[in-house]
Amino acid sequence: MTRVTRETSKARTRQRLLSEAERLFREQGYAATSLEQIAEAAEVTKGAIYGHFSSKEDLLLSAIEAAPTPDYGATLNDRSRPLRERLAEFGGAVARDEATMDREALAVYLEFLSAILRNPEALRRYGADLERRLAELAADDKDQPISGTTPVQVWAIGSALSMGLQIFQCTAPDILTPTQFERAFELLAGLYPED
Repeated sequence: MTRVTRETSKARTRQRLLSEAERLFREQGYAATSLEQIAEAAEVTKGAIYGHFSSKEDLLLSAIEAAPTPDYGATLNDRSRPLRERLAEFGGAVARDEATMDREALAVYLEFLSAILRNPEALRRYGADLERRLAELAADDKDQPISGTTPVQVWAIGSALSMGLQIFQCTAPDILTPTQFERAFELLAGLYPED
């Protein structure tokens, strides 16, 4: 029988805590989930949580930071088609993507944002991770925006647009259809020189 090292055991516990926290946040909401509930679900003590994370915000920030940055390159970097067309296709794909349009995940994200807006250190950490992810996406962008706009700014605008559209699609699905998502993302083409 293979002996599990302390580091392996610690990594497994950390992953179990992250998994159970994500599950409970989705099921009950971020605010309604306590560290005690997470510890119980992960079959550890509350003290074990503090061995890995300093707070509930730290736990969720760690989960967000561990998630891979989505790969949007296939659709957006196909330079054989006009940028406006690629952006429209991407917008339609976002609107039809079950993971992107997951109401429970959106609710947890919005609850979390509300909590970290009151926590300067957590907000700084989340902002740094967001900037890192946007820079990764921008680094793969083969199109260069108009003068005075950086690729990271374009990706930030696109992310903000996507979040706003998701919120309204969940609350007013008859107004914001996948076609409207396509049209909204087409507007981003105005941040680039004409094809």
